[in-house]
Amino acid sequence: MKILLSASTQSKVLLVASIAAVLVLGGESFVQAKLFDKSGKGMCFSKTKGDETDVEAQSSNAQSFKRLTWDPLRLAVLRLGFTEWPATSRFNHGKYNGEFTCAYCGNLLFDSNAKYDSRSGWPSFWRSATDTSMAYKMELGGRLECRCQKCESHLGHVFLDGPTPSSVESPLLAESPASDPRSKNNRYLPRFCINGAAIKFRDRGE
Repeated sequence: MKILLSASTQSKVLLVASIAAVLVLGGESFVQAKLFDKSGKGMCFSKTKGDETDVEAQSSNAQSFKRLTWDPLRLAVLRLGFTEWPATSRFNHGKYNGEFTCAYCGNLLFDSNAKYDSRSGWPSFWRSATDTSMAYKMELGGRLECRCQKCESHLGHVFLDGPTPSSVESPLLAESPASDPRSKNNRYLPRFCINGAAIKFRDRGE
């Protein structure tokens, strides 16, 4: 049975889940976050924990890492698999020269030269950075989930309807990891549809 919730109810559920994520995954202190409903209105709440607090952690695949965020919205996306509202991430717009990393553990995920405007409402990339960037899981509905390979955090989904190979620079295409999903006959490159809350940006050379 499918249960339909109003936008306001969905926002309240996300708020409660975000708080639960922080309590379960990292203590009771958290920073300001904004949760959007379909009207674009948001709810804010805050306490005093810094966003860059390092906490030793370990994923189920036994890779050790340091947790880099206590932000409740990030945790709701990364650890509970929530999807942020479309067109709410600052990474949807502007040009970048650097790298995008996992907001939870800092693993390198994407280079800015693979970022493009898919007009989907979420930050999009046509290739991952390395063979150690992504892990994949097929969901029951048929969508392919992409996760950080290092900490197994939820990032978004990957679809096989990205740019055509001829539309990107050949040297960059040659650098695409062999592990990236491919469409039949390589007609289209992948479209990594990523939650902006799941990633952080660092300028090249930092």
